[in-house]
Amino acid sequence: MTGLAEVTPLTGRDLRRLTRAATESHGGGAIGDVVGEVYTFVFSLLVAAAMAFGASQMLSARLRSSTADVVLDPAWLGIAAGVVATGAAISLAGRLGPVGLGGGQAAWLLPTPVDRRGLLRPRLTVVTVIAAALGLGIGALAGTMAGASGADIGFAAALGGTIGLTAVLAVARTQVSGSGRAAHPAVAIGEGLVVAAPLLAIALVLLRPAAPAPLSPQVATVAAAVLLVVAVFLHVSTERHLDDISGAQIRARGAVTAYAAGAVTSLDTRELGRALSITSQPDARRRSRSFGWVRGPVTALVSGDALVTLRSRRHVIAVLVWAVVPIVVTLAGWASWTTLVGVLVAGYASALALAEGARRAEMAPVLDRAFPIAAEQIRRIRLIWPGGVMLLWTVVTVGSWAWLTGLDISPWLPLAAAAGPVFAAGAIRGAYRKPADWSKPLVANPMGPPIPPGLFGMIAKGPDIVVICLVPLILGIVAVASPVTLLPWQLAATLIAIAIGVHVPNPQGAFAQAMAAQGGQAGTKR
Repeated sequence: MTGLAEVTPLTGRDLRRLTRAATESHGGGAIGDVVGEVYTFVFSLLVAAAMAFGASQMLSARLRSSTADVVLDPAWLGIAAGVVATGAAISLAGRLGPVGLGGGQAAWLLPTPVDRRGLLRPRLTVVTVIAAALGLGIGALAGTMAGASGADIGFAAALGGTIGLTAVLAVARTQVSGSGRAAHPAVAIGEGLVVAAPLLAIALVLLRPAAPAPLSPQVATVAAAVLLVVAVFLHVSTERHLDDISGAQIRARGAVTAYAAGAVTSLDTRELGRALSITSQPDARRRSRSFGWVRGPVTALVSGDALVTLRSRRHVIAVLVWAVVPIVVTLAGWASWTTLVGVLVAGYASALALAEGARRAEMAPVLDRAFPIAAEQIRRIRLIWPGGVMLLWTVVTVGSWAWLTGLDISPWLPLAAAAGPVFAAGAIRGAYRKPADWSKPLVANPMGPPIPPGLFGMIAKGPDIVVICLVPLILGIVAVASPVTLLPWQLAATLIAIAIGVHVPNPQGAFAQAMAAQGGQAGTKR
């Protein structure tokens, strides 16, 4: 026995090193594939910009310099941004736990004969650090939007960090005294704040109150100190009651967090939306409906898509809040290109919320396959609900922008109506996109975990046709161009976007199709 070598116990650092080495051993993908995907996406954006610039030269248009007649004070804008960020943090913390263990960790650690408080303490520490860091960044951004400069941005960052820290720890404190998988009350509170912020901005424009006086350094320091004391109290109280969290809740919240983290790592917005929708769905059975208006496959699919959206509070709020964003940006008196960015980002985000039925159908195509309808026809039907709503959404947002900038609304409404379905076509294309293939050799990523080839190409499907096929609307917003002249071009671009969005690619690929066609021709000759 004395001749046996002494075994050195494995440390946590050694385990992480072995895990990293095992992960890197599964690599082998070419970095050129990733560069090519990024190049393709950037090149498509440059093509869209070149098309817009060429059309502006052809139409002898000039950049639009007019802004809204009614300007939202920057101080109120910063406050509204802070309220939105606080509401989003509270809602996200309520959906994710924030204290929990992933499926593997829960199965391995919870049955062990150790105190639960010691197991969950590192998780609470991570949540505290992330909340403080994000709060600092958002506070600095909100202070900049409010017109702060110099040391005032530092005070705004400190105030934002303590607000975010206190809000998230308050959610964690309520978690240790609750149980079950039902939606956390913080989700409803956070969503209420997210909705209240843009409505508050519009009310301020209509009522035109005096701008709030900026906080003095002394007041900001005292407020941050008080919030920090409250946050410390909440952290200590939560840490002492970690043993009160039930094992079922730890597993449920940890599974959602692991699901969301995996979606973020994969850059998959579909899976991220599904992860954030898990805890927001109540367990109680809803009231049944007769669906007496359903007369066939078309009405059945459209009704299903509509009810999926209307029964999800998060998606309804997303559509309404994103509709206000371009209006608030216009009221802020910023440049016309910022309004354009607001319209594009808000429009695509709203279309994603409306295409939840298509994303669920891609994950579990049970209903689609229950009808004797071709796959491309199914996608056309799935386009009806988001296309109709986005038509109204674009009419409202673009019409409000035209009215606030002093333009005649009547010629802009047809152009906006023609551009609305483009957002829906992009969302449908993104909903049915092929997921990344993790079985292929991964590409080493110096900024994070390895990524599969084709990841950026997958992400670009959807936003690509939105940017390219909305060139006429882009030209109308950014440049002084006649909407009557742009309307035929937008109609043609919309038809192209719909054709691309509902197209079902052949899984065999172009090379296999060509080989099959040659084989068929050879057989015919014989």
